[in-house]
Amino acid sequence: MPIDHKLRQPADLSKHRKHYALPKVGQQALTAPRTDASGLAKHEYCGYLRVGFHFRHERIDYDTTTLGEKTMERLKAAIIGCGNRSQAHAKAALEGGCLELIHACDIIPEKADACAEKWGAKATYAHKDVLDDPDVDVVLIVTNVDAHLPIALDALDAGKHVVVEKPVGDRLDLAEELVKKEAETGLVVYVSFQLRFMPEYARLKQLSDEICVKQILFERQRGMMRDHFLNPSPFCGLFDFVPHDCDQVSWYMDASPIAITAVTRQNTFTRDTGATDLMSALVDFGDGRSAVILSSIGAAEIGNRIDLVGDKGNISVSAGSPERGAIFEPYSLKVGGKTPKQPLPELVKPDCVGDAALQRAFATEIRTGERSHAARPADGLSALRFTLACHQSGQEGCRRIEL
Repeated sequence: MPIDHKLRQPADLSKHRKHYALPKVGQQALTAPRTDASGLAKHEYCGYLRVGFHFRHERIDYDTTTLGEKTMERLKAAIIGCGNRSQAHAKAALEGGCLELIHACDIIPEKADACAEKWGAKATYAHKDVLDDPDVDVVLIVTNVDAHLPIALDALDAGKHVVVEKPVGDRLDLAEELVKKEAETGLVVYVSFQLRFMPEYARLKQLSDEICVKQILFERQRGMMRDHFLNPSPFCGLFDFVPHDCDQVSWYMDASPIAITAVTRQNTFTRDTGATDLMSALVDFGDGRSAVILSSIGAAEIGNRIDLVGDKGNISVSAGSPERGAIFEPYSLKVGGKTPKQPLPELVKPDCVGDAALQRAFATEIRTGERSHAARPADGLSALRFTLACHQSGQEGCRRIEL
């Protein structure tokens, strides 16, 4: 199923806007604090990708905050699932000014109690109790992967807007149902691919469009993961974060892949866990367009590198190094002569990024119908197919998997 990244007419959300009016004149504006590059680097585990890209301070017209300095009344939210990743969502909500946390929900009471006290919310032990609360406007689903889709579907049935963690789930049939139910209900559903709201990645998306990208090298080398991620599951090991990579290259290409060929390896950096810790994947987008994804959980010293090759320009960005590249007219490259080229546009960092920026866009869309560049259920479904194909190809001896 192709990913539709183009704007469409927003659904009629009026029936879901119980009390979403903007504050009256004179009320205090609620905005997220400005965060610099060093601040981002401190929050890698909490969901803010470690920044290894070089920032310069001129403007590129690609807004990753959507709401900007607008004032807004906070939506009442529940976080379902109180594990480690929930802390990043809660931090974004508490500091970003868009959401008011009123429930901390987990099937393990001790986790719910601890987070409720920390967040100033009510402890709840069953997601159905959260969904029965008429005060809840939105739910953030941060449970184990197998519970993502069942809870998201229940939430839409209850009339709640949804942010669901990546991957969207572990079953293609339920992911397809989520796509249909989003369209039927008109509720807002985001998949938490928060890299789309990191300025360096949003910039690469815009540059991909400008150069008409045809070939991508997308390399993210990570460090060792926590023990509970070290098992053979197609959602653990490096497959915990590879869905981000799958979503990024599909976003840049503005398409879903048609086939995947992957080489994977287990137990390179850990003994006898069965976790996939190395992957090289060749991604066929059709019409001669392709991407290569390189990933590991043992080569953090190498870091990240992204190369974009297009018929109107080329860009290369590596961890710790200034970006390189140029934009030019199609068919203008010359042998031994000067090709007219333009330097890459520069970037100004927005006042909030990652999860906080995603929540801002989410709240804005609920109120106004203004669509953002966030990942939708259709994008989550595409990334799930993509990720499972990478895992299957590696398990089956580098077999080409058609999608």
